[in-house]
This record gives sequence, structure tokens and C-alpha cells, in this order.
Amino acid sequence: MVAARKLWDQTGNPPTWVSDRLGIKRWQLREAIHKIKSHSGIQGSDDVIIWDNGDVQTANEEYIGNIYDEI
Repeated sequence: MVAARKLWDQTGNPPTWVSDRLGIKRWQLREAIHKIKSHSGIQGSDDVIIWDNGDVQTANEEYIGNIYDEI
């Protein structure tokens, strides 16, 4: 089993290469992140960590969802 690798953990919107790496369209990534943040009760402006397996965590590394579950 290969461990997931961190794709994105910076402020702002992830660039296109993040959605490309996940094999989805940029709009799908954007919508999935918005849904995950909304379900988790965090603000749209809050930073998240995106992993190459689709997992999303808060900046404090709390798991809040998976992008593939939202598309």
C-alpha cells in the first residue's frame, strides 16, 4: 500500500495542476471543496490540505472528507 502524498496546502484556490493530478475537472474540484467545507462547518476562506487520494483535511490536519465522494 502506498501512502497518500500531499498535493496542496497553501492559501488560496488550488491551481489547475491539482485537479489534473486527481483526474478531474477544475470545476469539480472547486465544487467538491465547497461541499466538504460546508458539511464540515468551516468557512470558504479557511485553508485545507488536499491529498493525492482525494482526502481533504483542515489546516490542523483533521479529516473532513474526500473529493471523490463529492463528485
